[in-house]
Amino acid sequence: MEKVRFGLLGCGGMGRALADQAVTLDQAAVTAVTDVDAGRAAEAAERYGAVALGQAELLASDTVDAVIVASPGGYHRAAIEAVAAAGKHVFSEKPLTSYSADADACIAAVKAAGVKGMVGQVCRFHPTHLKLKTMVDDGTIGPVFSIYVERVGGGWGDKIQPWRLSRDLSGGSLLEINAHELDFMLWLAGRVKRVSAAGGNYCDSRLDYPDMAWVALTFESGACGVLQSSHITTLGSYAARIDGQHASAVIPQLFGGPITLKPRDGETVTVEPEPVETPVKAEIRAFVEAIVNDTEPPVPFEQARHTVAVAEAASTSIATGKTVEL
Repeated sequence: MEKVRFGLLGCGGMGRALADQAVTLDQAAVTAVTDVDAGRAAEAAERYGAVALGQAELLASDTVDAVIVASPGGYHRAAIEAVAAAGKHVFSEKPLTSYSADADACIAAVKAAGVKGMVGQVCRFHPTHLKLKTMVDDGTIGPVFSIYVERVGGGWGDKIQPWRLSRDLSGGSLLEINAHELDFMLWLAGRVKRVSAAGGNYCDSRLDYPDMAWVALTFESGACGVLQSSHITTLGSYAARIDGQHASAVIPQLFGGPITLKPRDGETVTVEPEPVETPVKAEIRAFVEAIVNDTEPPVPFEQARHTVAVAEAASTSIATGKTVEL
C-alpha cells in the first residue's frame, strides 16, 4: 500500500485536527467523511476534497482503507466494531472506550478482522513527554520509583457539549482529559496493580462524575504514583515530578517546558526538550507507517485498554471508598 486512504467518522474539532494533519502526509489522504450533523460533514468533505457519506456507505466504500474514529468515547465500541467488521484499519481518538469491557470488545474486533488498531495518546509525541521517556529508558533517570502528575484547572464552562456531562459518554474527567496523564504515567512506570482514589463533585452539579480526584497508583514494578485531577481550581497547573533510581526530575510545564534534573551524584541541570514534529501529525504518521510497513502501531488497543481499566478502577474506588486490585 503506497497511500492510506482515510475515512473520517466524526467531523468535530478533534476529528478535523486529525484529518488536517493526515492530508499533509505524502502517504495519506482523506477520501470520505461522515457525521451525525450533515452540514458539518459537508463542510469537512469540502475541506479535504472528500465525499460526505452515511456511516454504512463510508464503511462499504472501496476508497477507504482506514477510519479515524473521532466521536465521543462512549460511542467508540460500536464504531470500532463496525469499522473492523468492514475490514478497515482503525485509529481511535482517546479514550479507547469509557469502560474496560467495551475496550475488550474492541480488541477482539480488530483481532478477529486482522486489522490494525491504534489510540491517539498524543502526549507520547509531545517534546517534554518524549524527553522524559528517553531519560527513563536510557538510565539518566533510571527505573521510576515515584511519579506525580497534576493537571488541574477550572470547569468546562457554559458552552460544554452535552456528552461531556456524562460518565458513560465521555469517560468522565479521568478519561476525557486524564487519559493523557494516565497513559504517560503507565508509559514511564509500567502496568498498575492497585488503585486507591478519593474525590467527588464539588463545583459542577451538571456532571454525573467527580470534578476533582486524587488517584494513588501502585505499579507492578513496586513504583508509586499519584495523579491530581481537578476542574475546581482557580489556579491551573500541568506539572510533574519523577524520582528514579539515578535522578529526579521536576517539570513545571509538561506541554513543552524545560526539565530540572538532579542526578544522585551530580549537579542540577536544566534539560530542554528537542523540537519535534507536530504531535498530532506524528501520531497519524506513526499509524500510517504501521499500516504501510505491516508493523505494530505504537499505541495498540491493548495498552489503551489498561489506561481505561485504571481510570475505571479510580472511579470505583471513589464511589466505594475501597482500594481496587487490577
